[in-house]
Amino acid sequence: MKLTRLTTDHLRIPLGRPARLPLAGPSPTPGPEALDLVLVHLETDAGLTGLGFAALAGPGGAAVRSLIDTELSPRLVGEDPRDTDRLLAKAEGYFRPVGFAGLAARAYSALDVGFWDLKAKAAGLPLYRLLGNARPAAPFFVSDLSGDVVRAAAPPRQQGAFGVHIEIGSGDVQADADHVRAIAEGLGDDAWVAVSAGGRLDLPTARALAHFFQDLGIDRFEDPIPSADEPGYATLAAHTEVPLAVGAGFSHREAFFRVIRLGHVRTIRPDIGRLGGITPVLKVAAVAEAFHVAVSPVRLPEIGVHLACGLGVVPHVDSVSWLRDVFVGGPRQEGGKLLPPDEPGLGLSLRGRR
Repeated sequence: MKLTRLTTDHLRIPLGRPARLPLAGPSPTPGPEALDLVLVHLETDAGLTGLGFAALAGPGGAAVRSLIDTELSPRLVGEDPRDTDRLLAKAEGYFRPVGFAGLAARAYSALDVGFWDLKAKAAGLPLYRLLGNARPAAPFFVSDLSGDVVRAAAPPRQQGAFGVHIEIGSGDVQADADHVRAIAEGLGDDAWVAVSAGGRLDLPTARALAHFFQDLGIDRFEDPIPSADEPGYATLAAHTEVPLAVGAGFSHREAFFRVIRLGHVRTIRPDIGRLGGITPVLKVAAVAEAFHVAVSPVRLPEIGVHLACGLGVVPHVDSVSWLRDVFVGGPRQEGGKLLPPDEPGLGLSLRGRR
């Protein structure tokens, strides 16, 4: 099977909420008002078509599309899209003089997602079954909630979400602590709550908050301090029972390999777009499984549900509703869990285009 044609689209999707994350305090962190979505449509000589995409919560969509059209497409048309490892190596090698991390990885991630869509379609299987068929459905939590988080979380909780993921880092530590307390108490003891600081805290502040979160019953503390502070993570791991997670901002597989080997975190958070697609995430997941570290991919439940149902090391799905009006298909809620589509591939089609 060979790629015969590759075309792109660029959509800008309003997120329909205030341009800020749900933080208390005087200096809330700005959040994106819209999402840039770069779509890749793949055609093959076998009559199969594939759909890939990259989502950017910030600028860069036009540049990513241009990289695909001008740099990647001429070098990938004519290739077999099932050769995902070889094609990743080819792209990384091509961009090595300027660096693969950044926009190049974002651009390639859209292609890699499309390659896996085609790879699963060629096998006649939903992607999660091609990946291993670890479970028929996966638990899910919700993130990117705005405004009154407790009220916003009520419908997803009623539909089966086991918890929420929230962000702090307003610059007012007491306000952040009060915000997390209000959410934890408002959701009740049975709700799972993860807190991310995006690497914004210093070690003394992170340590104090970790002790506070332990008393509060918070279930995960994500990226509390800069990822390069390895001694700091060792200190936090030694002095708190709150499980630590890291990696939402990592742009290289090697960064994950290092923190996994160090053994200070219980969960890693790979971003499919930042790393360059599904293929590099699978490489990270294989190493994580060997060290008994859980893998929790960042957002994109349209892909995350396949990873969680395909791989035993991915215990749940990070669910947001950003793309629900863009695609037909995707994960569906049933029995308090997310189920992957049964159609071959990702099980997605662009709304209004079959």
